[in-house]
Amino acid sequence: MTSGSATFRRVINHILEPARWKYALTYIDDVVIYLTTFEKHLLHLDEICTILINARFHFNPDKYEISRTQTNYLEYNIKNGEIRPSPLNINGFLNTRLSQAADEACKFVKAAEYYRKFIPNFSQIVEPLRKLVPTTRTQQNKWQTTIVTLTNEEIKAFEQLKKFLATDFVLRLPNNRFPFK
Repeated sequence: MTSGSATFRRVINHILEPARWKYALTYIDDVVIYLTTFEKHLLHLDEICTILINARFHFNPDKYEISRTQTNYLEYNIKNGEIRPSPLNINGFLNTRLSQAADEACKFVKAAEYYRKFIPNFSQIVEPLRKLVPTTRTQQNKWQTTIVTLTNEEIKAFEQLKKFLATDFVLRLPNNRFPFK
């Protein structure tokens, strides 16, 4: 089946729809159950397992991580309702040197976009570097061998991105006791 993972994702999302975004998330073949208390976690874990068993899904015990207060998932470090970028990935960014090869600068911008939610005003900061990102396949092939002379504005944007990525920004789960805007 050529669309196996897409089909699987639709099926698992449909089966777990009542729990999605309330206390469980799915990504490809992973199910993450998140709650604030151990008792609720056990209840929802039992519920999710029952749903999946009834749908004839099988579990891989080697992939289990149950009752964790911290986990690394999809390049994020998740702990006690807080989400941070993975330190390993951030170290890679911090060790990146500004390249004059257009394709290397483009890779940096695209990789930094993954963590844009942690960087205030990301679009404005990265704007000077946007011209290094090809918009067509032809440009992409051309840019692979192109050397560019970076302006002071582009160098400043690169350094500012690295500075923000080095900062310990945190996203927190919302507190439902307070109204949302």
